Amino acid sequence: MSTTSGTVTDRYGGATLNAGSNKTYYLQANWWYQFASESEDYNGLSFTVHNSQDASVPSTTGDPLGFPSIFIGTYGGHTTMGSNLPKQVSALASVPTIYQTNNSTIGTSNHNATYDVWFTQSNSPLGANAASPGAGGAYLMVWMFKPTDRQPRGSDSGHTGKTIAGVSGTWNVWIDSSTDPPCISYVSSSPIYGLSFDLNDFIQDAVTNNYGVTSSMYLSLVFGGFEIWGGADGLQLKQFCATVN
Repeated sequence: MSTTSGTVTDRYGGATLNAGSNKTYYLQANWWYQFASESEDYNGLSFTVHNSQDASVPSTTGDPLGFPSIFIGTYGGHTTMGSNLPKQVSALASVPTIYQTNNSTIGTSNHNATYDVWFTQSNSPLGANAASPGAGGAYLMVWMFKPTDRQPRGSDSGHTGKTIAGVSGTWNVWIDSSTDPPCISYVSSSPIYGLSFDLNDFIQDAVTNNYGVTSSMYLSLVFGGFEIWGGADGLQLKQFCATVN
Protein backbone atom coordinates (compact mmCIF):
# COMPACT_ATOMS: atom_id res chain seq x y z
CA MET A 1 0.00 0.00 0.00
CA SER A 2 1.15 3.55 -0.70
CA THR A 3 -0.43 6.98 -0.34
CA THR A 4 2.27 8.87 -2.25
CA SER A 5 0.84 11.04 -5.04
CA GLY A 6 1.94 13.69 -7.51
CA THR A 7 2.88 14.32 -11.15
CA VAL A 8 6.13 13.77 -13.07
CA THR A 9 6.63 16.11 -16.02
CA ASP A 10 10.36 15.81 -16.82
CA ARG A 11 11.69 13.53 -19.54
CA TYR A 12 13.77 11.55 -17.05
CA GLY A 13 11.90 12.56 -13.92
CA GLY A 14 10.77 10.24 -11.19
CA ALA A 15 9.45 9.86 -7.66
CA THR A 16 9.98 7.60 -4.67
CA LEU A 17 6.80 5.73 -3.72
CA ASN A 18 6.60 4.83 -0.04
CA ALA A 19 5.05 1.44 0.70
CA GLY A 20 5.07 1.18 4.46
CA SER A 21 7.87 1.83 6.91
CA ASN A 22 10.49 -0.44 5.32
CA LYS A 23 9.82 -0.59 1.58
CA THR A 24 9.86 1.84 -1.32
CA TYR A 25 9.36 1.68 -5.08
CA TYR A 26 10.57 4.17 -7.69
CA LEU A 27 8.51 5.62 -10.53
CA GLN A 28 10.53 6.66 -13.59
CA ALA A 29 9.33 8.59 -16.66
CA ASN A 30 12.21 7.44 -18.90
CA TRP A 31 11.23 8.83 -22.33
CA TRP A 32 14.64 7.81 -23.58
CA TYR A 33 14.04 7.74 -27.37
CA GLN A 34 11.76 10.72 -27.92
CA PHE A 35 9.99 13.20 -25.64
CA ALA A 36 6.92 15.33 -26.44
CA SER A 37 5.98 16.66 -22.99
CA GLU A 38 4.42 13.43 -21.76
CA SER A 39 3.63 13.26 -18.04
CA GLU A 40 2.68 10.70 -15.42
CA ASP A 41 0.19 11.22 -12.58
CA TYR A 42 0.89 8.81 -9.74
CA ASN A 43 -1.21 7.77 -6.78
CA GLY A 44 0.10 5.01 -4.56
CA LEU A 45 1.61 2.14 -6.54
CA SER A 46 -0.11 3.20 -9.75
CA PHE A 47 0.34 5.81 -12.47
CA THR A 48 -1.44 7.22 -15.52
CA VAL A 49 0.35 8.29 -18.70
CA HIS A 50 -0.63 11.51 -20.47
CA ASN A 51 0.51 11.87 -24.08
CA SER A 52 -1.65 14.84 -25.03
CA GLN A 53 0.36 15.52 -28.21
CA ASP A 54 -0.16 11.90 -29.31
CA ALA A 55 3.52 11.55 -30.14
CA SER A 56 4.50 8.39 -32.01
CA VAL A 57 7.21 6.68 -34.00
CA PRO A 58 6.59 4.93 -37.36
CA SER A 59 5.94 1.19 -37.49
CA THR A 60 9.37 0.74 -39.11
CA THR A 61 11.03 2.05 -35.93
CA GLY A 62 11.78 -0.67 -33.41
CA ASP A 63 12.58 1.65 -30.51
CA PRO A 64 9.65 2.84 -28.37
CA LEU A 65 9.31 6.45 -27.23
CA GLY A 66 10.14 5.33 -23.72
CA PHE A 67 9.36 3.04 -20.83
CA PRO A 68 7.44 4.78 -18.01
CA SER A 69 7.51 2.27 -15.18
CA ILE A 70 7.79 1.43 -11.49
CA PHE A 71 10.73 -0.62 -10.24
CA ILE A 72 12.43 -2.20 -7.26
CA GLY A 73 16.22 -2.49 -7.07
CA THR A 74 18.96 -0.04 -8.07
CA TYR A 75 18.78 1.87 -11.36
CA GLY A 76 19.74 5.32 -12.61
CA GLY A 77 21.24 6.28 -9.26
CA HIS A 78 18.06 5.40 -7.35
CA THR A 79 17.91 2.52 -4.87
CA THR A 80 14.61 1.32 -3.44
CA MET A 81 14.37 0.23 0.18
CA GLY A 82 13.50 -3.35 1.16
CA SER A 83 13.87 -4.89 -2.32
CA ASN A 84 16.09 -7.81 -1.20
CA LEU A 85 18.02 -7.31 -4.45
CA PRO A 86 20.36 -8.39 -5.95
CA LYS A 87 19.64 -12.05 -5.17
CA GLN A 88 21.10 -15.10 -6.90
CA VAL A 89 18.63 -16.99 -9.07
CA SER A 90 19.51 -20.29 -7.40
CA ALA A 91 18.49 -18.83 -4.04
CA LEU A 92 15.08 -17.48 -5.13
CA ALA A 93 12.17 -19.01 -3.22
CA SER A 94 9.38 -16.91 -4.77
CA VAL A 95 8.72 -13.50 -6.33
CA PRO A 96 4.99 -12.87 -5.82
CA THR A 97 3.77 -9.91 -7.85
CA ILE A 98 0.64 -8.15 -9.11
CA TYR A 99 0.29 -6.12 -12.32
CA GLN A 100 -3.07 -4.62 -13.34
CA THR A 101 -3.85 -2.21 -16.21
CA ASN A 102 -6.81 -0.43 -17.82
CA ASN A 103 -6.12 -2.01 -21.22
CA SER A 104 -9.60 -3.52 -21.27
CA THR A 105 -10.92 0.00 -21.95
CA ILE A 106 -7.97 1.76 -23.61
CA GLY A 107 -7.03 -1.02 -26.03
CA THR A 108 -3.77 -2.75 -26.92
CA SER A 109 -2.51 -0.72 -29.87
CA ASN A 110 0.99 0.76 -30.24
CA HIS A 111 2.20 -0.11 -26.74
CA ASN A 112 2.80 -3.12 -24.55
CA ALA A 113 2.17 -3.77 -20.87
CA THR A 114 5.18 -5.59 -19.52
CA TYR A 115 7.62 -6.61 -16.85
CA ASP A 116 11.27 -5.90 -17.61
CA VAL A 117 13.43 -8.05 -15.35
CA TRP A 118 17.22 -7.60 -15.26
CA PHE A 119 19.78 -10.23 -14.31
CA THR A 120 23.43 -9.39 -13.71
CA GLN A 121 26.57 -11.49 -13.61
CA SER A 122 27.58 -10.30 -10.13
CA ASN A 123 25.82 -9.23 -6.95
CA SER A 124 27.09 -5.66 -7.23
CA PRO A 125 24.29 -3.09 -7.71
CA LEU A 126 24.32 -1.41 -11.11
CA GLY A 127 26.04 1.96 -11.40
CA ALA A 128 24.15 5.19 -11.91
CA ASN A 129 24.95 5.28 -15.64
CA ALA A 130 24.29 1.60 -16.43
CA ALA A 131 21.96 1.25 -19.41
CA SER A 132 21.77 -2.57 -19.41
CA PRO A 133 22.44 -5.54 -17.12
CA GLY A 134 25.88 -5.81 -18.72
CA ALA A 135 27.78 -8.69 -20.32
CA GLY A 136 27.04 -12.02 -18.70
CA GLY A 137 23.56 -10.90 -17.64
CA ALA A 138 20.13 -11.17 -19.25
CA TYR A 139 16.76 -9.49 -19.75
CA LEU A 140 13.48 -11.32 -19.13
CA MET A 141 10.19 -9.68 -20.12
CA VAL A 142 6.56 -10.73 -19.56
CA TRP A 143 4.21 -9.10 -22.08
CA MET A 144 0.46 -9.10 -21.35
CA PHE A 145 -0.20 -8.93 -25.10
CA LYS A 146 1.52 -8.35 -28.43
CA PRO A 147 0.44 -5.02 -29.94
CA THR A 148 -0.36 -4.72 -33.64
CA ASP A 149 2.72 -4.07 -35.83
CA ARG A 150 5.09 -4.33 -32.85
CA GLN A 151 7.00 -7.31 -31.54
CA PRO A 152 9.65 -8.28 -29.00
CA ARG A 153 13.29 -8.64 -29.91
CA GLY A 154 14.32 -11.83 -31.69
CA SER A 155 12.01 -14.62 -32.82
CA ASP A 156 9.39 -16.96 -31.36
CA SER A 157 10.26 -19.76 -33.78
CA GLY A 158 9.54 -23.09 -32.11
CA HIS A 159 8.43 -21.54 -28.83
CA THR A 160 4.69 -20.86 -29.23
CA GLY A 161 1.72 -21.91 -27.13
CA LYS A 162 3.81 -22.88 -24.12
CA THR A 163 2.38 -23.47 -20.69
CA ILE A 164 4.30 -22.19 -17.68
CA ALA A 165 3.95 -24.23 -14.50
CA GLY A 166 2.00 -22.19 -11.96
CA VAL A 167 0.83 -19.53 -14.48
CA SER A 168 -2.51 -19.45 -16.31
CA GLY A 169 -2.85 -19.26 -20.09
CA THR A 170 -0.34 -20.04 -22.82
CA TRP A 171 2.73 -18.05 -23.84
CA ASN A 172 4.87 -17.46 -26.91
CA VAL A 173 8.56 -17.11 -26.07
CA TRP A 174 10.61 -14.69 -28.14
CA ILE A 175 14.38 -15.09 -27.83
CA ASP A 176 17.10 -12.71 -28.94
CA SER A 177 20.43 -14.38 -28.32
CA SER A 178 22.32 -12.25 -30.82
CA THR A 179 23.47 -9.84 -28.12
CA ASP A 180 25.09 -10.06 -24.69
CA PRO A 181 22.96 -9.74 -22.60
CA PRO A 182 20.28 -11.79 -24.38
CA CYS A 183 16.57 -10.94 -24.13
CA ILE A 184 13.84 -13.51 -23.40
CA SER A 185 10.24 -12.29 -23.77
CA TYR A 186 7.19 -14.28 -22.66
CA VAL A 187 4.16 -12.96 -24.58
CA SER A 188 0.63 -13.99 -23.65
CA SER A 189 -0.99 -15.88 -26.55
CA SER A 190 -4.24 -13.98 -25.92
CA PRO A 191 -4.42 -10.40 -24.58
CA ILE A 192 -4.74 -10.16 -20.81
CA TYR A 193 -5.06 -6.98 -18.79
CA GLY A 194 -3.30 -8.02 -15.62
CA LEU A 195 -1.77 -10.89 -13.76
CA SER A 196 -1.23 -12.00 -10.17
CA PHE A 197 1.46 -14.66 -10.11
CA ASP A 198 4.92 -15.78 -9.03
CA LEU A 199 7.51 -14.20 -11.33
CA ASN A 200 9.91 -16.95 -10.30
CA ASP A 201 7.82 -19.40 -12.36
CA PHE A 202 8.94 -17.59 -15.54
CA ILE A 203 12.51 -17.23 -14.27
CA GLN A 204 12.87 -20.94 -13.53
CA ASP A 205 11.24 -21.86 -16.87
CA ALA A 206 13.86 -19.77 -18.65
CA VAL A 207 16.64 -21.46 -16.66
CA THR A 208 15.29 -24.99 -17.26
CA ASN A 209 14.95 -24.41 -21.01
CA ASN A 210 18.35 -22.72 -21.40
CA TYR A 211 16.81 -19.58 -22.87
CA GLY A 212 19.57 -17.34 -21.54
CA VAL A 213 18.96 -16.93 -17.80
CA THR A 214 21.16 -19.10 -15.58
CA SER A 215 20.94 -20.09 -11.92
CA SER A 216 24.28 -18.39 -11.21
CA MET A 217 23.02 -14.95 -12.33
CA TYR A 218 21.62 -12.39 -9.90
CA LEU A 219 18.11 -10.99 -10.10
CA SER A 220 18.83 -7.26 -9.81
CA LEU A 221 15.84 -5.25 -11.05
CA VAL A 222 12.10 -5.74 -11.51
CA PHE A 223 10.31 -3.10 -13.58
CA GLY A 224 6.59 -2.97 -14.38
CA GLY A 225 5.44 -0.50 -17.03
CA PHE A 226 4.70 0.24 -20.67
CA GLU A 227 6.87 0.43 -23.76
CA ILE A 228 5.03 3.05 -25.80
CA TRP A 229 5.46 3.56 -29.55
CA GLY A 230 2.62 6.08 -29.81
CA GLY A 231 -0.65 7.38 -28.40
CA ALA A 232 -1.57 5.72 -25.09
CA ASP A 233 -3.01 8.88 -23.53
CA GLY A 234 -4.78 7.75 -20.36
CA LEU A 235 -2.96 4.43 -20.15
CA GLN A 236 -2.85 3.32 -16.51
CA LEU A 237 -0.85 0.88 -14.46
CA LYS A 238 -3.59 0.43 -11.88
CA GLN A 239 -1.60 -1.70 -9.44
CA PHE A 240 1.96 -2.94 -9.22
CA CYS A 241 3.81 -4.69 -6.43
CA ALA A 242 6.59 -7.25 -6.14
CA THR A 243 8.38 -9.03 -3.29
CA VAL A 244 11.59 -11.00 -3.64
CA ASN A 245 11.93 -13.99 -1.31
